[in-house]
Parts: sequence; C-alpha cells; structure tokens
Amino acid sequence: MPARVRVAIATVKIARYPTFEAFDRHMQLLAGQAKTAGAELLLLPELLCVGLLWTCGTAAGTQIRGVATLYDEVLTPIFGDYQRLLSRLAVDSGLAICGASFWHGEDGRFRNSGLVFDRDGRVLRQDKLHPTRAERAIETSGAEALIAFELAGVKMGMAICYDIEFPEVARSLIDAGVEVILVPSLTDERGHRRVRYCAHARAIENQCFVCVSPLIGDLGIPLERPVRGHGAAFVACPVDNCFQITDGTYGEAEADREGLLHVELDLELLRRSRQRAEIRPLADRRHDLYASLKPEVCLGKQP
Repeated sequence: MPARVRVAIATVKIARYPTFEAFDRHMQLLAGQAKTAGAELLLLPELLCVGLLWTCGTAAGTQIRGVATLYDEVLTPIFGDYQRLLSRLAVDSGLAICGASFWHGEDGRFRNSGLVFDRDGRVLRQDKLHPTRAERAIETSGAEALIAFELAGVKMGMAICYDIEFPEVARSLIDAGVEVILVPSLTDERGHRRVRYCAHARAIENQCFVCVSPLIGDLGIPLERPVRGHGAAFVACPVDNCFQITDGTYGEAEADREGLLHVELDLELLRRSRQRAEIRPLADRRHDLYASLKPEVCLGKQP
C-alpha cells in the first residue's frame, strides 16, 4: 500500500459556457494545472455540468417551472460526450479524475451521477444516494448502490454533497476498507457549513481523510432563485495525538476563489492513527451491542 498520495482538490467557479468546446478548454486548464503540480488525482465538484445549460439560447429566461425541462433537454443528450471528454483527459494527463457529477435522464429516471475516470481508461459511476429537496423538485431519484474503488493504490469512496451528512454512508465505505472519502459539493453558505461540519465528524468517527471540492458562483438559473455556490476546497482529518492538527483541517483553500488545493495525504500517518491514537473509534466500536441497543423511553418517569 502506498504511503502517500498527492491530490488536487478543485474549487471551480460556475462558467456560462457558450459551447461544449469552451467547457473542454476549462477542464484542460484544470487538469494541466494539477499535472504540473505533480498530482495523482484531481477531484472536481458536484454538478460541474450546470454551466453547460448556457449552451441553450433560451437558458437566460428559464423560470423555476421550466428548470427540469431545461436540464433534461440540454444535459441528458451530452452525458456521453461529457464522459468521453473527462476520460480522455484522465488518460492523456495521467491523472485520475473524480467527482464532476452530472445530472441526466436514464431509463425514465433522473440521476445526479458522480464519476471516476482512472488513467488507464476505466470509468466508474457513483450516483447520489440522497437527493436534496431542490433536486427532488426536478424529479431526481436517489440511488441504491454504493461503491468503493482503488486509485493510485488507495481504497476510496465517494459521498456526493448531502450524502456526507449521513453517517451510515461513510461507515459503510469505511467497513469496505476505504481510507479516503471524496466529496464533490454544490451548496450555498449554510449548506457549505453543514457539509464542512459533517466532513469533520466523518473524519473523526471513521479515522479517515475527507476531501471536499465545491462549485462556487452564480449560475443565473432559474430567474426567481438562481443556483449560487459557496465554499472552499478542504481536507478533514482525525483530531488526535498522531495528527496533532487541533481543528482537524489538514488543508484548506481560500473561500470562493477558483483554484486547486494541492495536498499530499499521509496514509502511513492515518494507519498509525487508527492503531495507536489516544482515541480509536474504529477499534473501540462495540459491534455486539449496537444491534440490540434500543433506548428505554423514560419520559415522565420519576427517578
């Protein structure tokens, strides 16, 4: 198992792409910057695709009631082109490219699909498990499957934005041997705080790295309530005597500014933390207890 892995975690500003080629150039720029910095993996945000809605001439006039139709008419037909572009970039750059979730229709349902493009051409997909209220309003369905995968010799998993707020998702990944959880995200300021605090909680509970990549800026769609993203790329880690990082922030970029956060994840330190730290949540779990642990309701009873 590798001792370290170098990751580039993107904060990406929403761009109103006039053409698919403009999106291609933006992605080439980010991949080139990550490669130049020596990264092995590039993590991109949730719904990286939404700027492509502006390739439609009527996008500017879209109201809330027309959002689902716009998304389906513009995004669904280009899902294949989108995957081929990022797969080619991964192979050409020698980077694994992850996250970059894409909203699309498939078999009569709509999905928010996170993607993994390995440098050998392999493509994997992790659909979002827990759609938000806004996503459900455009008929987005939650997935039923969770995958773990290996990149650069490290076992990883993906929790798309809201999914990191559910402890069961992270714990399932950890039980499959995952050491790094990748979180592509798109949230407003309150949502960014929720994702951030939950990422820290998952890192502590599961003694793992949690890497968060946000989409920022103003989409301008729909007219009444435009999508606005806020945040900064960051990495959460355990808070213990092995890491000696008091606030659990292993790395952090400047808020609301496009760029790449370059971090070398020290996996040897993580494994040492799991074995020797002052607290060991994984080793100290009481598996024998939880299945039968049912709280006794004591309301109204006298002591």
